[in-house]
Amino acid sequence: MHAERRINTQLLRILGNALLVALFMFPLAWMVLGSFKSDADLLSPNPNLFFTPTLDHWRFIFANWNVETHLFNSLVVSTATTVLTLILAVPAAYGFSRFPIWRKSDIVYNLLSIKMIPPIASIVPLFVLLRQVGLYDTFSALILLNTSFQLPFAILVLKSFMDEIPREIDEAAAIDGCGPVGTLWRAILPLSVSGLVCISLFVFIFTWNEFLIANTLVGGRLRPLPPVVGLALTHRGILWGPALALGTVVLLPVLALAFSLSRYMARGLTFGAVKG
Repeated sequence: MHAERRINTQLLRILGNALLVALFMFPLAWMVLGSFKSDADLLSPNPNLFFTPTLDHWRFIFANWNVETHLFNSLVVSTATTVLTLILAVPAAYGFSRFPIWRKSDIVYNLLSIKMIPPIASIVPLFVLLRQVGLYDTFSALILLNTSFQLPFAILVLKSFMDEIPREIDEAAAIDGCGPVGTLWRAILPLSVSGLVCISLFVFIFTWNEFLIANTLVGGRLRPLPPVVGLALTHRGILWGPALALGTVVLLPVLALAFSLSRYMARGLTFGAVKG
């Protein structure tokens, strides 16, 4: 009887998880399928799962929207932002985690408060400032601003990872002759690989999906890929096919990166759940 109940419970969990995954994956699958549909199939009032695939929308976005250039821009900005965020967040998180700092809790609260500020509330002064200092319509503006918005999140999460590393590790490194920098480099960072990968992926995805800053502070050939979807809004209506094709292009690199780093993500998200 207990075995049957256990099997039934496992089946219910499997079915529930499968239903949840299907619920989240359905819009993505519908977008990918829609990018291969003709305009007649897309605008049909009856959903059509069986159709003749076409590459017209894909040819259109690569021929008219310069997708390769904007995709390269997104890769440059997202990668540079991720690297710069980690360079600044790692020593800051290590300092908050390991050293006594005057009014540390207040500083951490202020970092959290900065993260709560919506970018749209500061976009106008940032626009004026960048025009005055000559950084408007440059990669540097996107990288610096995205880093400033992602840095509080990265510091707070990395601090929580480092808090879970026993202090005995620091003491052992000190006995071996390591100073604070040596301890961070040789002892703390190797034990924080899962957390670093997890944070890197989140920062990369947040930067990749960022729309407001990328659409406001740069233009033309320097614009990243997500704002280009606005070209689907025309005076004749919405170009649904090209919009779905471009959405698929935006989705695929991030999806591939997330799947390739999924094992690190699983370790990072459960880090510290079990203490030995």
